[in-house]
Amino acid sequence: MAELRAVLFDMGDTIVDLGEGRGSYEERLRLRVGSVVDALLDRGVPIADRHEFCESLAVDSEAQYHAALAQQLSIDITVVMRRFLDARGLPTGDDLVEAAAEAYCRGGPNLTAPLRTGALETLASLKARGLLLGAISNTIQPGRFLSTNLQRWGLSGFFDIRVYSSDVGVAKPHPRIFQVALEQLGVPAESAVYVGDRLVPDVGGPQAVGMKAVLIRVDHRAENHPSLVPDAIIDELPQLLEVLPRLFGAANQAN
Repeated sequence: MAELRAVLFDMGDTIVDLGEGRGSYEERLRLRVGSVVDALLDRGVPIADRHEFCESLAVDSEAQYHAALAQQLSIDITVVMRRFLDARGLPTGDDLVEAAAEAYCRGGPNLTAPLRTGALETLASLKARGLLLGAISNTIQPGRFLSTNLQRWGLSGFFDIRVYSSDVGVAKPHPRIFQVALEQLGVPAESAVYVGDRLVPDVGGPQAVGMKAVLIRVDHRAENHPSLVPDAIIDELPQLLEVLPRLFGAANQAN
């Protein structure tokens, strides 16, 4: 049995409680697009109906993102903004697009989602066992903005590597995004496990490259698939500390 050397995590609804489909994610999205409107108005862009613009941008940004994910491709917010502004006949100069993208990513107050139960304690325990930790996440935001979020959550010191779809050109479950992370860690697939909340990207993806995969449940959203079976299922992150020794052998129980 391979020795466990690295634990890699999804971020949204795995480490962080996004609340997607429960209302809190959607509220933060409205705050984000509101910040974009403010940035555009400050630069003289004419917006006749603030509410309509915000609703349209919220819907369009999510649609562009999920369309890219369906093809296992990355997309970042600058591309989304340029397409959206162009479709409305608004200016698309580089400075303006960058300002809109930055406003979306930085947002405003009350945008920091809470961590899932036991996240910090679990990461600290895994780190104390000498394991390498990494994050692999599908996201519309460039990594430079996500680093700020990690600092807000107190997570910056835990992850040895961070791999984001927006930076690497492909999205989970594409094998390349997992291979990039493994290469950066210098760890073979059989010595790594991935933890995430969705079956196709977070179980099918890592298993396809030879990693083990643990599914963490999200209370308000059931995951079903006719053929994908996680190596383990947990309800909250602290249970990972009990699951990993069973997946990789008793030798991995040492602190």
